[in-house]
Amino acid sequence: MSSQDSPPRSFFGLLIKFVFVPIGLALIPLGVLAVSTLSEAGNPISLLALLPVITPTHTPTLTATPSPTPLPTATFTPTRQPTNTPATQPTHQPTIQPTLAPSATPRPRPQPDGVKRSARVPILMYHYISAPPNPADRLRADLSVLPDNFDAQMRWLAEKHYHTITLTDLYYYLAVGTPLPPNPILLTFDDGYRDHYENAFPILQKYGFVGTFFVLAGPADVAAPPYLTWEMITAMSAAGQDIEVHGREHIDMRRRSAEVLFFQIVGTRQAIEAHTGRPAPFFAYPAGQYDDQLLRFLQERDFWMAVTTQYGREHNLDTPLELTRIRIRGSDSLATFIARVTAEK
Repeated sequence: MSSQDSPPRSFFGLLIKFVFVPIGLALIPLGVLAVSTLSEAGNPISLLALLPVITPTHTPTLTATPSPTPLPTATFTPTRQPTNTPATQPTHQPTIQPTLAPSATPRPRPQPDGVKRSARVPILMYHYISAPPNPADRLRADLSVLPDNFDAQMRWLAEKHYHTITLTDLYYYLAVGTPLPPNPILLTFDDGYRDHYENAFPILQKYGFVGTFFVLAGPADVAAPPYLTWEMITAMSAAGQDIEVHGREHIDMRRRSAEVLFFQIVGTRQAIEAHTGRPAPFFAYPAGQYDDQLLRFLQERDFWMAVTTQYGREHNLDTPLELTRIRIRGSDSLATFIARVTAEK
């Protein structure tokens, strides 16, 4: 830098030092005096009060954030379970009007009114409703009614206006005179075979008939072929068929201890009632075998009636635990069947 620039700088420095600084110092008392004058009640006002108030030129507008829309609450709708129906349905429709099966509503045991009554009612006895696997097995063939033959028999009964009843209906008539329908008939099925569900049950439904099925609890417990399972038994009972006691196994019940009889008979009765929700106060003797001890056991355990394999069609309460039946054989033609049903004796 040259020496010619020094004078101006010295001049301005002197000006600030000797002119502006003294003036500023002189103004300080005036500021103090102003502050003192503006005080209220002797309290000096804060210097912050003398500062200019800055007014914002733009006030921001707050916009509320919208609340999230609540999601709809899920509603649980239970899925309806399918209703069990018999696996086998009738293959064709009936050409006649089916008769109505009697009500399956449980009824308490009535106290006999002392009036002597008898009823002439055929109690038909069936076993297998299927073709025998070995036609040379004569015993099996004798116990086997072909499904087509069984259908023809039920069709004839329906055409002749027979009405199927249960053992409960028969007992109510004999005990207290509850009327029976015209042409009453009882259809009983022994041993609880699976073809009762597969073949007999659909045909009975076809004609509006009810059957009485004497079942075995042992095979049902393990679903042993060729016997009914509890699922089949329950479905038949729910459809109005009558389920009664035949025993736990198909054994000779004569000369048995009370413990064995209780297990075989009462245990099966309890199992049936537990699965169907209906009482089972009737019994069929396996192979028709019984003795006095078994009769006393059934009487003491409040069984209403029991059926034998002996032939007959007249019933009363003198021997309610020895009802007679009419065996239907595999070799019976329709004409033979009709003769068995309508026989005078």
